[in-house]
Amino acid sequence: MNTKSTLTLMAPTLILAGGLWALVGEKAAPTWQRQLLTQDFLTEGVSLGDLNGDGKPDLVAGAYWFAGPDFAKAIPYRPATPWKVKGYAEDSFLSWVDDLDGDGHEDILMVSRPGNEATWYRNPGKEPSPSWEAHRVAEGVATECPEWTDLTGDGRPELVYMEKGRFGFAEPNWEDATQPWKFHPISEVVANTPYVHGMGIGDVNGDGRADLLEKGGWFEQPDNPKQKWKHHSYAFSKSRGGAQMLTEDWDGDGDNDVVTSLDGHGYGLAWYENKGVDENGEVKFEAREILPENPAEQGVGGLQFSQLHALVAADLNGDGRRDFVTGKRYWAHNGNDPGADGPALLVGFLNRKDAAGIRWEAVVIDSDSGVGCQVQALDLDGDGRSEIASGNKKGVSLFRQAL
Repeated sequence: MNTKSTLTLMAPTLILAGGLWALVGEKAAPTWQRQLLTQDFLTEGVSLGDLNGDGKPDLVAGAYWFAGPDFAKAIPYRPATPWKVKGYAEDSFLSWVDDLDGDGHEDILMVSRPGNEATWYRNPGKEPSPSWEAHRVAEGVATECPEWTDLTGDGRPELVYMEKGRFGFAEPNWEDATQPWKFHPISEVVANTPYVHGMGIGDVNGDGRADLLEKGGWFEQPDNPKQKWKHHSYAFSKSRGGAQMLTEDWDGDGDNDVVTSLDGHGYGLAWYENKGVDENGEVKFEAREILPENPAEQGVGGLQFSQLHALVAADLNGDGRRDFVTGKRYWAHNGNDPGADGPALLVGFLNRKDAAGIRWEAVVIDSDSGVGCQVQALDLDGDGRSEIASGNKKGVSLFRQAL
């Protein structure tokens, strides 16, 4: 395939984005430069990994990968053309890069529209090659934000999602990952739709095992992860639910707190401080607003925007504290969501320490890109600072920190 006949590739022009704020005793917020890789709608989410074995991360966006470190070249690995903006990237909602067959070459795992299939594409180890061998390994992969992570603690990742209304995970047969992956439910049926919003992975109760969070509480991992998990009710969102639920020790007190958007197609963003275990053995949380659910009100930094459909944690300014990135999923439902026509913001929230615990500082990285269902933050060039990759109906963009 001649990618230039199907893709609108952009010259590697860098556009200054964001602003610079310096506070006494704190590392200044970074400034950013945007590299627009293509303005075409290829995917609802992007992933990063070294596909050509040169030691430098590449970027996956739908049916194409962009070779790092300049990301100027789009290489197809399967047939496809860009999607229409009034619609969805049906076959590419989220993806991950990993070596699934153990041959030393990083492969691509991709999930399509919620309720449909998961497919991995075998890296042939030759560049360029437009026909990577495809292996459909799961059907009915639901929720808006599946995860590819080591949920069970066995040292190997699993695909975490919902199937037939139940939360659970599928693990490959690592002797032959091309075979269908077996799904292990951890819950009873809790939903009658594949479009469930809000899910995260992290150790909530400090027992050393990863738990599964959802908008109405969290599932505690038992000794045997293939048994049913105990559910602990807590309303992280009383609305639709958001996107990735980030579970980190945000305040540095030794236990994991939660950051989540409240409605992936509406408004609201909050963090939940873990206050420890009460006398009944339940973890208590204290909710703290970052952006209000009321669209008429402003939040941190005077900001308000809707459709916070993807989040990712990273240390953005190199101060050793974990920050996070989110933004608007522009035209997520084709212009039918609240605030749909507002600027497609991409925003970093810097984790600042103060006497009260945490003070979030909002940094507008860009106002014409936003996020999809998956946004990535990774140090691509080894300078100790995170770059951000995003793909949605505004195209595919990479944001580097300016010197």
